[in-house]
Amino acid sequence: MAGGEQRPSRWRRLGWLVLIWSASVLALAVAALLMRLLMSLLGLQSA
Repeated sequence: MAGGEQRPSRWRRLGWLVLIWSASVLALAVAALLMRLLMSLLGLQSA
């Protein structure tokens, strides 16, 4: 555990944060698209 391992750890944590945020945004977009498709199939339309 040398002091030089601090920077990669910080970048790795930041990378995971961005990855998790991106995955959550993508999951919300897919859920919204599926709900819109389901509503369309049921004859409901958004305004």
